[in-house]
Amino acid sequence: MTKKFLPLRPLWRPLFGVGLFGLAPVILSACGSSFGFYNFKSAAGADMYFKVPSNWTDFGPRQVFSTTQTTISQSQLSAIETGNWANVFTAQKISNIANLNGVFSNQPFGISQATKLSASQRDTFSLAGMRKLLLPVDPLSSSNTYSGATYSSQSYSEFVTPSGMRGSKMLVYIKQAGKPTAVLDQVAEVDSGTNWVYLIGVGCDLTCYKANKATINVIVNSWNVRS
Repeated sequence: MTKKFLPLRPLWRPLFGVGLFGLAPVILSACGSSFGFYNFKSAAGADMYFKVPSNWTDFGPRQVFSTTQTTISQSQLSAIETGNWANVFTAQKISNIANLNGVFSNQPFGISQATKLSASQRDTFSLAGMRKLLLPVDPLSSSNTYSGATYSSQSYSEFVTPSGMRGSKMLVYIKQAGKPTAVLDQVAEVDSGTNWVYLIGVGCDLTCYKANKATINVIVNSWNVRS
């Protein structure tokens, strides 16, 4: 089976309304803290880590990928896992990932992902592509509407880390008729060889985002990739 890039837009789109992992996620104790730490090491040796409130619900890679692929065998799932890792977390108290409300929810929701790029994807990968890892359109583009929803960037910046990782950070408002405005706070990075892409995205509706901004900032600011 040919391994393919697995963007999590299939998971995020409905939520918007519109094997071999290196190491498994590790939950570390946070003494005296209400946050738990997650860590993933890619096959390239880079460490991605972040922290999430310990009383939130989280779903591991197999639960995430089984949801994004409606029909998938165990062998196909194992093949996907060789170049993909994902963790979904939410303040919702749910036992099934299918019950997630996503960023239109009145409770925070987030996802972190690491994906290995194929040779052809490496050739065409761009900052614009990085902005569309979770979204169906580029929020900086003039064509920023999809299935009745408008994705508009409220803030955007690009950076290069000391280790050569190239990345971007953006805050996006998602507006759709009949729904409250939703907010996505995303940070993404690609390694210096354009081999692996890493990201975190957290959001909820605007009222929720304002009420939980401090917690969301802790999660997003704790996210880091070290190679």
